[in-house]
Amino acid sequence: MSKDELEFQKFSRKGSVIPFIITALLILAAIFLLRNCNSPNEFWNGSRPNYSYTTPIFPENPDRLQPIDTTKIIIPDDPLKRPIISDLLNVYIEDSTDLKSFSSGVINVYASDSIKVTYYAEAYKRVQFQVPPNKLKELKEAIKTRFSVVKFVCFESILSSTQTKTDPDFSNQDYDWFYKQIRLYKAWNITMGNPNIKIAVIDDSFDASHLELTNQIEKPWNVFEYSKNINTYNGKLKHGTHVAGTVVGEINNGVGISGVAPKCKVIPIQIADANGRMTTSSILDGIFYALKNDANVINMSLGIDMSNAFGNLTEEQQKTYAKTIYTDEAAMWNEVYEIADKEGVIIVQAAGNSAVISALDPMKRSKISIVVGASDRDKNRAVFSNYGEEVEIYAPGVGIYSSIPDQKFTTMDGTSMASPIVAGCIALVKSINPDLSTTEIKQLLDETAEDVNNEFKLIQIDKLLQKTQAL
Repeated sequence: MSKDELEFQKFSRKGSVIPFIITALLILAAIFLLRNCNSPNEFWNGSRPNYSYTTPIFPENPDRLQPIDTTKIIIPDDPLKRPIISDLLNVYIEDSTDLKSFSSGVINVYASDSIKVTYYAEAYKRVQFQVPPNKLKELKEAIKTRFSVVKFVCFESILSSTQTKTDPDFSNQDYDWFYKQIRLYKAWNITMGNPNIKIAVIDDSFDASHLELTNQIEKPWNVFEYSKNINTYNGKLKHGTHVAGTVVGEINNGVGISGVAPKCKVIPIQIADANGRMTTSSILDGIFYALKNDANVINMSLGIDMSNAFGNLTEEQQKTYAKTIYTDEAAMWNEVYEIADKEGVIIVQAAGNSAVISALDPMKRSKISIVVGASDRDKNRAVFSNYGEEVEIYAPGVGIYSSIPDQKFTTMDGTSMASPIVAGCIALVKSINPDLSTTEIKQLLDETAEDVNNEFKLIQIDKLLQKTQAL
């Protein structure tokens, strides 16, 4: 073979290798680009161990709710027409699950959606994700379906809240009629309450300086401010002060009248922002604060206006809706109430003021809380009161006289006023027997209440206490 032929074959072999080397280098470069040039989700910290697990940037502190962004409040296209935050999802997971690992997995799976963790709490294993508003409903269903540790996924909903008696307004029959109707004066011969029994009032605001409350308060908490600074925003919010006064307003202090359980104490838990808005998360934070701080009774005079959504439906139509809408949320609330019941805490809540079936509100469907309807001075069901089989007991809720900010008093109407009357009565029961469960107390209520025209049961606290003593 000639020298020229040898050189040609040598060159040919080189030529066949070079394209292979170039191709291999291009493949390696592509892999490098895929792994390193794909910029991380803006809410990741950028670390990618094994290129499959990521750690989200969590808020610096848990249990810190973000201010409500009013520009993102919407009315969803659903039967309840309840306002929600358009870009927030609350996810509740199994107790044994690590919140950060779970959240990392969600963010990794939905990397293109730039999901952000805005809030998390170890109590009841909750994490709140900020998601694209146009993906809100899609991700609500997808997260629950994809992750087996998820129990519930819910929107961030928004809710708008006879011994000697020397206090002067006891002499005004327009102010104390409701005490006579539930036979409270006779009950006070048995007990006015035990200072070791504490009622947590979860509500919009409180005037801690009011003479009816200032000596009654223990362990106050403001959920949104994450501090002990409870306030009424210069008297703008009045609801919680009125409710707290109805439960434990001080007796024989020379002003007003008093609460139903004036010798018990109140844990005021403020769950509203400066505009009176409360959310699903702020309510849950309030409940778990109450449980952590040894409350015996929790009052929640909270609810939503359902009259526009359901007021024109027949009762049967309402019952059908109540069985089919917000089942996930109803199951979540039931589970929370079960936690409270296992700790011996009784949850009392207002039925609502829309004159519809109470169970339309997913918060009111559980059998492990005491739902309270409102009656009037003539022992009729109040025209505004929600009703139905979930409403176990009624109490006066029209023209209820109690404290409001700036050392004032006024009358208010609502199941919000009936609920603290019952909560105060339950506190008196707990003062005699602190170990009674929700089921046991509901049975006692049923056995001792006045049956009004076979329509509803009106609480009779003296008989309730007598029955409790006899146990």
